[in-house]
Amino acid sequence: MPAKTIIMCPFCSKEGVTAFHKPSYLQAHTSRISAGAKTTYSRVPDKYLIQSDCPHCGAKQKDIQDWFDGKYKKKLSHEERIEHLKKMGLPLVLKSGEI
Repeated sequence: MPAKTIIMCPFCSKEGVTAFHKPSYLQAHTSRISAGAKTTYSRVPDKYLIQSDCPHCGAKQKDIQDWFDGKYKKKLSHEERIEHLKKMGLPLVLKSGEI
């Protein structure tokens, strides 16, 4: 059963973000064949369902949820993308007419 809790913001490390916490549990999987049935168990990890923005740093609910789901990526500026491409060795100017 999810319980309403107040957790720390992953960006500013201050408490104040409201979330529902669903603790981990064992889930049974049953497979049936003519010889009988076999039940195996697997652990489902705990999950946080974020309900509010951070009141301290202003981080959005979606960004905090993505952080807990492991999907958060920092948005790079144009200059940071250009630097990253230069480090990878990709040509940044395409010359026309050369084959």
